[in-house]
Amino acid sequence: MMGEAKDRKEEHVARLLEKAVTFGLDGYEWVTSLGFRTICREYNGIGPEWAGAAIRANVTKHLALFEPAALIHDLRNYKSDGSRYGFNFANIEFLTNCRALANAAYPWYSWRRYRARAIAYALYDFVSGPGGWKAWMDCFERNVK
Repeated sequence: MMGEAKDRKEEHVARLLEKAVTFGLDGYEWVTSLGFRTICREYNGIGPEWAGAAIRANVTKHLALFEPAALIHDLRNYKSDGSRYGFNFANIEFLTNCRALANAAYPWYSWRRYRARAIAYALYDFVSGPGGWKAWMDCFERNVK
C-alpha cells in the first residue's frame, strides 16, 4: 500500500478504533495490544478474504455501521488458535458488538434499530457457518507456519 492510500487506511482504522472505545465494544483493549501497524495490516473490511477486495468494499459500504465490530473480529481471526472455543468466542463477541452498535445508532423506539439488530444476527450466522470456520482455520494454519 503506497503513501496516500496507506494514510487513508490508517485514518480510517483510527476512526474505527475511536468508535470501538466510544461504544464500549468488547475486545477493544485486546485489539489495541496488537499494535496499530498490525491492526491496519490485518483489517480488510466486512466480508471474507476469499470474496476479494471489490466485493468487501461494497459490502463494507452498505454495512458501515458494523465496521468497528468487524475490525475486532478480523483481528480475532488473525490470531486464530484453531479451537472451537476461540471460534465461538470471536463470533459471539462479534454479535455482541454488532448489537451494541445497532443500539447506539438508533433509539429503542425506531424500527431501524430492530432492522440493524436483525442484520447483526444474519452476520453472526454468516461468520459462524462453514465459511467462517474455514477462514478461522486458514488463519490458524498461517499462524502455525
